[in-house]
Amino acid sequence: MKALRALTGAPLRDALGFLTVLPVRGRWPLGRAAVAAFPLAGMVIGSAWAAAAFLGLHIGGPLAAAALVLAVDFAITGGLHLDAVADTADGLASHRPPDRVGEVMKDPRIGAVGAAALITTLILRFALLAALIGAPDTWPAIALAPVAGRLALVSLLRTARPRRDSLAKSPAKAATGGALAIAAIVTVAAALATAATTPETWPITLAAIAIAMAVVHTTARYWNRRLGQAGDILGAAAILAEITTLAVLAGF
Repeated sequence: MKALRALTGAPLRDALGFLTVLPVRGRWPLGRAAVAAFPLAGMVIGSAWAAAAFLGLHIGGPLAAAALVLAVDFAITGGLHLDAVADTADGLASHRPPDRVGEVMKDPRIGAVGAAALITTLILRFALLAALIGAPDTWPAIALAPVAGRLALVSLLRTARPRRDSLAKSPAKAATGGALAIAAIVTVAAALATAATTPETWPITLAAIAIAMAVVHTTARYWNRRLGQAGDILGAAAILAEITTLAVLAGF
């Protein structure tokens, strides 16, 4: 608990300043405490998801709630990681060697494959959110998805070697083993908190996180071989972790 309280001041503000478009002024470059606070920033985003779902349920049911959650997420994050999904898909579709694929991924225009990947991602998130929100006992667990996504960032940053001009260069340097350990503890605490009203579901929430991390690391290794150490891989992996978490929760 002491470590958690230590993250709730400047480190959380720095994490939110980096991961969201909220009007907070974070310090740069990021320190280890700020990187450790990434899942805590995910809890802030997840709480907004849960609030939007609750409001949407009372306005128009699960479909309206899922749409409202996506709108709130975009308002908070600015679609930062969604852009990475499109860039990663375009990079994979280019079939260029890792030392040249960066030209495609840095292009501000979205290709056909990137657009298709982005649309598919949004449809998947919407469908999984609607399915979970429609379940009366487990819908608060949607708040865990952004937490898992930010833990994935810390975990991948721990071993990442971003290019010199990458925005991920600073957080990768700060992603020490200690920062990852604290981020994991925060994530487990969030999983237990989301299952507080239905204690029998806590094994499911922990399993969702574990499966999401396994999927992310397996996929990221393939992406790294094909694309090199591209910063967009990290953002795409965060979205993949969110979708996997939602899918596991929806499957139980």
